[in-house]
Order: sequence, then structure tokens, then C-alpha cells
Amino acid sequence: MSVLCPRNRLVNFRLSEEEFETLKSSCSSHGARSISDFARSSVLRRLEETPGVASVPHQLARLDHKVSELGSRVGELVQLLEMGQDAERAGTAPEGAFEAASRA
Repeated sequence: MSVLCPRNRLVNFRLSEEEFETLKSSCSSHGARSISDFARSSVLRRLEETPGVASVPHQLARLDHKVSELGSRVGELVQLLEMGQDAERAGTAPEGAFEAASRA
């Protein structure tokens, strides 16, 4: 059976005796085939959880802030449009005011 994506890169790091025993214990408790398999999957999972610099919760908080900001802006535009329509109905709007408000 051929391997579609061979693992030919080596990553090497040192552990204290205590760290190594903890790693072995975690490897066994998670049912990994080997320490290498456990370390590889743990590192790759960590990378998936925190893409780039910002973590997912941080990205969601930023997105939430942007959506709130956008909602406020849309609210302001709606108010401008309503004011322009009210002024046009009352006949007090300057020529083209409604069109200008609708483009805003």
C-alpha cells in the first residue's frame, strides 16, 4: 500500500524524565499507537484549534463587535431614509433630499 502523503519530516525536542513519563501516561490513556502518533496528533489538533495568532473565541468576539457596529450603521441609515421620506411627504424637503438620503 503506497502512502499518499509520506511523513518524511522530523521534529525533535527534549523532555525531562518527569515530562516523558507524563507523555507516556497520556499516550496510553488516550489509546494512541505510539508516543510519536500521540505527539503528532496533539500538536496538529492544537494548530487547528488556534489558527494564526488569534484564537477562535477571540475571532468570534471581533466578529460580534463588527456585526454590532454594522447594525448601528444600518440603523442610522434607516433613520436618515425615514427622515427624508417624512420631510418629502410634508413638502419641506429640499429638492433631491430623499435621493441623497437613499444613497447614504
